[in-house]
Amino acid sequence: MASLVWTVPARQDVDDIYDFIANSDGRPLIADNMTREIIQKCETYAEAFSAGNLIGTLRPHLGEHLRVFSYKRWVVVFLPLEDGIEVVRVVDGSRDYGKLFE
Repeated sequence: MASLVWTVPARQDVDDIYDFIANSDGRPLIADNMTREIIQKCETYAEAFSAGNLIGTLRPHLGEHLRVFSYKRWVVVFLPLEDGIEVVRVVDGSRDYGKLFE
C-alpha cells in the first residue's frame, strides 16, 4: 500500500477548495466531487511513486525535490517519498503559487 501524507497546509487547501465551491458558488455536490477527485488523483500518484515511477514535473525553485502535477484547475505540489508522496500544497493554477514557497 502506498503512503499518502498530507501536510496541514495541504489539508487546509482542500478544505478551502470545498468551502469556496460549496459556499461561494452554492454547489456542495460539485464541491464534494471535486475534492474527492483531487484526493483520488493524489492516491494515484502515491501508488505510481510507490511502484517506482517518476511522475510529475520537478520544480526545484519551489524547494528541493518538490514536484507538481495538475488536475483540472488545481496544482498539487508534492514531495516524493520512498513509498508514495507527501502533498505539500493544493493551489489554484491561476495563482502565483511560487510565492507560497518564498
